Amino acid sequence: MVNKFFFSFVLLLHLCSLVSAQHGVRARLYENGFENVMLNESNDTLEVYFEHRTFRNPYQSMVFANKIIGDVGGKAIFFIPAYHNQPIGKFSGNDFGFHDLSKENTLFFNENNEINKGYRFHVRISPDFSARFGKFDDPFQNKTNLILDTRIYLFSGVSLHTGVLLPITNNLDAQEKNIRLAPSHLHLFRAVENRHFYSITGGLFFFDRYGLDFQYRYMPMDKNWSLGVESSLTGFYFLPKSGVYMNRLDEFTFLLNYEYRLPRLPSISLGLTAGQFLFNDKGLRGDLIKQYGNIDIGLYGAMTENGLNVGFQFAFPLFPGKILRNRNFELRSTEEFRWEYGYNNVDIVARKFRLGTPRLQDVLRQYHPKFIRSQRL
Repeated sequence: MVNKFFFSFVLLLHLCSLVSAQHGVRARLYENGFENVMLNESNDTLEVYFEHRTFRNPYQSMVFANKIIGDVGGKAIFFIPAYHNQPIGKFSGNDFGFHDLSKENTLFFNENNEINKGYRFHVRISPDFSARFGKFDDPFQNKTNLILDTRIYLFSGVSLHTGVLLPITNNLDAQEKNIRLAPSHLHLFRAVENRHFYSITGGLFFFDRYGLDFQYRYMPMDKNWSLGVESSLTGFYFLPKSGVYMNRLDEFTFLLNYEYRLPRLPSISLGLTAGQFLFNDKGLRGDLIKQYGNIDIGLYGAMTENGLNVGFQFAFPLFPGKILRNRNFELRSTEEFRWEYGYNNVDIVARKFRLGTPRLQDVLRQYHPKFIRSQRL
C-alpha cells in the first residue's frame, strides 16, 4: 500500500512538472507573437503547433521558435505551422525535413484548436500603391492609400477580413480622396491530406472588384511541381462620398496554372498561366520567381487577345513588423507588400485582381520543403 501511494505521488509530481514546463514554453512563445500554440509531448518527441502572422516565411518562424524553446532534454522537436488556422505540414526542428501530417496530428489539432482564446486582435498597417510612368504631360501618376485592416477568425479556417482605407494622394484616376471601407471579405481556407488546398473568398477586393473568388491547388510537398485552378465572378464597385455604387456580376475568369521549382536551384520557380483573365481577355502569362528568404522578385511576360506585356513584381514584409504587442492586441506592419508593374500601361493585358488575402499559389510557395531546407545553407 505504501509503495503504491509513493509511486502515485511520484507520478503526480512528474505530470505536474510536465504541465508546468509546457505552460512555460507556451507562455514564452505567445509573448513573442506565436498564436494558437499547442504542445503535444511524448517520451522522445515534442510537437509544436503554432501560427505566427508577423512572419511571411515559415522557416524564420520555426528558427525563432527553436531559439525560444531551447533544450528539451534530448527530445526531437517537430514544428507544425498553421496558416489561417489550418496546419500545413510537419517539419523537423533539427534539419527542417518535411513529414506528412498524420491522422493523429489532425485529430490533436482539431481537439485543441482555440479559435476564441488562441489569437490576438491584430491591426495591420498596409500601403496601397498604384502608379503609371511615362505620360508626357504627367510623367509620374500615382494613387497612394494607407490601409488599417484586421482578420478575425470565426471558425476553423474561416475568417473575416476588413478594415478602413485612408487616401493620401491621387493623380492617377478620378476617384475621390474620401475615407472608405478597405477590401473586406469572408475567407475560407482548407488544407486536405497534405496536398489539396482550397480557398474561397467573397466580398470586396482591390481593383474595384466585388464578388466571389475560388482557388484550388494540388501541391504534393515531395514534388517540384504543382497545379492550380483559379476562377472568379466579379463586378465593378465604387465607394464615393455620396454612397455605394455596384454594377452587376458580369466578369468571369478561369485560369489554369502550372508551376515548377528548379531541382538544382530550389529558390527559383517557373510558372505558366493560361485561360480567361479579367474583361474576357484570353491568353497566356509566364512567370519567373526568385525567392530570397522573406523577399520574392519576379519577371513576367504575357500574350493575350488584348496585346503583349512584360514586367516585374516583388513581395516583401514591411519594416518594422511588430509595433505594439500585449496579451490581447497587436499593431504591426504588413507581412506582405506585393507590387507589380508592366511596361504596357495602356492596354489591359492578363489582368488579375488582388484579394487583400495573398493568393494561394504565393502562400504555398513559402512552405515548399526544398525552399525551407535551402535556407539552411
